Amino acid sequence: MDVDSPRAPTLAVPTFKTTITKQPFYYFAVELATNGAAEHPMDAHQFHSFLTAALVEWLGVVGSGMSVDIMDYAFPRAVVRVPFARHKGVWQALMVNTFRLLDGTAARFRVVHGSAFYMGVAASSRREF
Repeated sequence: MDVDSPRAPTLAVPTFKTTITKQPFYYFAVELATNGAAEHPMDAHQFHSFLTAALVEWLGVVGSGMSVDIMDYAFPRAVVRVPFARHKGVWQALMVNTFRLLDGTAARFRVVHGSAFYMGVAASSRREF
């Protein structure tokens, strides 16, 4: 190659890209919303029961057998872990279903945000305090 050539040879610089595709779980920050002015505090077991009932109502037999884990709970918000392969159906089931609490008050779940990583929902900068 001639020194006075306007085109200098370019060297291929290797680039690396990391993609995480096999996530086992998906995490949701879920909040219980009621239309009444009064708070209806409940423990984590009751919260889990209402979550499972919403999944059974929307997803049927698939929802009844789905693993739903509550990772962190402070009424009215919880961080919930579900299988990654089913997270879209869970999101739909939680947003669509309305139900009645034990005292007859209408309630529903509100998905605050979701992430494939626990820290994405547990330590979010968008978290409302």
